[in-house]
Amino acid sequence: MDTLEFNIIVSILLLPVNLFCSFWIFKEALNQAGVTFGEALRHFSNKPLVGTSRTRLQKNQRRIFHYLAEKAEDPEQIRKLLRWYGISTLPGLAALILAEFGIIIPFANKEQYIFAGNIILALINIALVVVGKVYRQNHPMEERMAEKLAIKYEREKSKYRGKRIIACTVVGSIFLLFFIVSHLAATQLINHQTTSIQPPSITGNLHFSDVHTALSDRGFETANIATTYWFYDEHKLTNVVAGVKGETTFEFYEYSDGETTDGVYNRISYDIAPELEFDQRVEYETELPGGGKQFAITQNGVYSLVLYQNNTVIYAYSSDHPDEIQDILVSLGYLTENTAG
Repeated sequence: MDTLEFNIIVSILLLPVNLFCSFWIFKEALNQAGVTFGEALRHFSNKPLVGTSRTRLQKNQRRIFHYLAEKAEDPEQIRKLLRWYGISTLPGLAALILAEFGIIIPFANKEQYIFAGNIILALINIALVVVGKVYRQNHPMEERMAEKLAIKYEREKSKYRGKRIIACTVVGSIFLLFFIVSHLAATQLINHQTTSIQPPSITGNLHFSDVHTALSDRGFETANIATTYWFYDEHKLTNVVAGVKGETTFEFYEYSDGETTDGVYNRISYDIAPELEFDQRVEYETELPGGGKQFAITQNGVYSLVLYQNNTVIYAYSSDHPDEIQDILVSLGYLTENTAG
């Protein structure tokens, strides 16, 4: 399971968590009317609250309000509580939208945005619980109403509650499991389709082991070599190969997608020559034959290069044999004999 899938699961789980954390508002409306939740369910069982259209939703809201308002001493308080309950469930809707966003919309670094959204939604749910405790402390139920509800809940507990809890748990768990599995399946399908339409690379089936072999064959030391830019989009970095030979260093970075490499390339090229203006920088850039770009410059006797193509980035520099870097790139398929040099 990758980071994106984990965040999608968290987004989905935040939906029932939000409904649980905000339910105290609806229950407070029931308490004001002297009605238990089971009593309300039985009342509407003959005329179910179904339908997804806006008109049907408004009609169902009016039915619930009129049912509770008829039994409450303060109908306006019921109206306010139901309004706040509707508002409090919006984070649950946002969690669902966040999960759909993670599946459908192709966007660079969207894992970070979804993670941030999940943190915000979790904090909102915690705030709902805290507000609920404060509200109940400041608005205690009237003793007469409390006794009336206690008798009703005791009757329901002996007749229905155990079976209802088991049934709701089983049905809810099955629904939630199906929801998670279907969303993860859609994520994998869309990711597979996105990968399948990636443009073919001049490097063919280049694997990080090919880079390791190319460096080793040329006498580069590849064991326990630190890399310079491993922290750039580390959560998407899948493979790294580095080699050192004298004053020459060659680093290969492979990412989980091709959207990341353009940004990594820009950051490294700026780090190589931060003093260059944009119009000066393009003078040192060249388009690669198979797509992507290369930035190469010699400063103070040091030749530095960074390039990207599809889901890979190369960073290399040398102060003694810069031609060897070009030879390695030709052997790996990034450059041709005509474009090297």
